[in-house]
Parts: sequence; C-alpha cells; structure tokens
Amino acid sequence: MPELSSADLTHVLDHTRHVWDDYRDARVFITGATGFVGSWLLETLVHADRTLHLGIKVTVLVRDKEAFAARLPHLASSPSVRAHIGDVRIVDPPTHAFSHFVHCASAATPRMNAEQPDEVLDIIENGTERMLEEAATGSNVRFLQVSSGSVYGPQPDSLEKLDESYLGMPARHDPAQRFGAAKRKAERAGIESAKKGVGFVSARMFALVGPRLPLDGQFAIGNFFADALAGRTVDLNSDGTPVRSWMYAADMAAWCWTLLARGRAGTGYNVGSEEQASLWDAAHRIAALPSPSVAVTRAQEPVPGALPQRYVPSIALAREEFDLEPWIPLDDAIARTWSWLKQ
Repeated sequence: MPELSSADLTHVLDHTRHVWDDYRDARVFITGATGFVGSWLLETLVHADRTLHLGIKVTVLVRDKEAFAARLPHLASSPSVRAHIGDVRIVDPPTHAFSHFVHCASAATPRMNAEQPDEVLDIIENGTERMLEEAATGSNVRFLQVSSGSVYGPQPDSLEKLDESYLGMPARHDPAQRFGAAKRKAERAGIESAKKGVGFVSARMFALVGPRLPLDGQFAIGNFFADALAGRTVDLNSDGTPVRSWMYAADMAAWCWTLLARGRAGTGYNVGSEEQASLWDAAHRIAALPSPSVAVTRAQEPVPGALPQRYVPSIALAREEFDLEPWIPLDDAIARTWSWLKQ
C-alpha cells in the first residue's frame, strides 16, 4: 500500500503541533492499525515522532506480522514500531506500561456482518473490554476508542445534524444497526472505565473520505471512486437523495490526536464534517474526474416531496472545546483522494 502524501502528513502535523508535547516519550498501543483509520493514525504518529523527535514507541497488535509488513512496509520497518501478534479479545501485551491506547479494531464488513454477526459483536464489545482492562493497569493512561456516528441509531430525516446530546439508540436485532449497537455498548464500558481513572475518549466517526478508503462495496463513496477508476458508469443503488458530509482523513487524524491528548475523560465527540452533499451530487463530482468523464445512474428516481435520509453530525462540541474544524473542503478531499488512487 503506498505511503500517504507529504502534503497530508504535513497537514496533520500543522494542525496538531500544540498537542505533541503530551506524547513525548509515550508508549502507544494501537489495535486495527492496518485498517483505513488505524493506518492513518499509525503513519501520522510515526511522522510526528520522526519530525519532532518525540521518543515515541508504538506497539501495533496484528494477527500476522508478515501480512502487516507486506501491507505497510514503510511502517513495519520503522524503528519506533513493534508488531505484536494476538487477538484483541485475549491479547497479552508485551508490556503493561503503555501510556496511550488507540483502539481501532473492529470487524464490520458487509459480508462478515451478514455471515458472522456474533463474531462482529464479540470483536467490538469484548475486544474493547480487554483493552480497557489493560489500560486500567496503568496510571493516567489515555484511551481513544474509534467509534461511529451509528451509535445514535438512524438519524431522523427531519433532524439536520446530530449532536452528542441526541438520545437515539441503535437496535441490536436489526442487522443494519448491529455495528452501532456494539459500538454503543463498547462506549458504555469506556465510560465506566473513566470513573476508575482511565482517560477514555470516544471518537464518533461519521462519513470519511481519503487515501486507503476501501473501494470494495463497504462505503458508497468508495464505490464511486472504484467505478470512476475503472472508467465505468457510477451506479447508485438508491435514488441518490441520501445526504452525507464527508471528512477528509487527514483532518480526521488531526482530530483524533487532539482528542486523545485533550478530550474530557468519559466523553464521546462527533468526528466529521458539516459540509453536506447528496450521494447523487458526490457521485457526479467523482464521475467528472476521469478523462473522459463517466456517466452516473441511479436505481430509481426520487419521490417528489420526500425528505432525504441523512447522516450528518454537529461538530459544535469539538469546535468549541478545541477549535477543531474540517479544514479540507469536500472538493479538495475528493481531488486529493483521486490523486493518491491514480498512483
């Protein structure tokens, strides 16, 4: 997998310079480091350590060291990174002296969610419990749970933005909401751990876009990029009216390092953008990138007067507490992602 661009790494560093002293000589344990979010966090951490001479040591939990090295060779070979083999639900870390935990591990591909639903719940819930147990053995340990906006359950079509006070809940019995229900339960465990001294913070991710986003059917915008790269029609399996707001991954990484360092223990923060666009609009923006451009089709026409389905956060809390913003607008985010993919 190609390295992230120097522009993206610099962007993250420029927006986090005020927090990196909190990580000096840190011992960081990262789960799920080969995934989309996890690999961004690992690479931006290694870059900050190398650039600012922070003395950070990173242990990444992997199932297969060779696969990790093959996927991210430039990170696996870093002198600050050590791979440790294990399962997040039962792992015994190589040391019990970590100062920071970044818990990204989960399993919720459409196929796994359909074929192994109990395994999905187990990895998210019991994996988080195990990591929190480990964090509780230390003193003043900080813990970032990579969560999801799906913890709120479906967003009412009439509600423009979801904020952290919204009391909606996902339905555990609904396959489409199972992931969110498991993340919600994992968050509750983290909040309990905060009462016992763990600096637990939850980053509730909304829609993201950027290099390394899967293009295999899991994310709508990833499918759009896959179609455009192949020079084929961008096909929507809906009417195109659902509204999203995509945050670029470099902004996401800057937010996560800020929240891990400074977030209030026991608090969940929305991580996303408020710049809204319909799937139909996003598909057309991406379809215009190839030369020649490609067409866009949808499964059915919109119903006149119907409210669109929404998945959009309010980011007022992160903005007010930490001056965090989605600094990269959607058009720039799409262009950066396209440029990386064309490599």
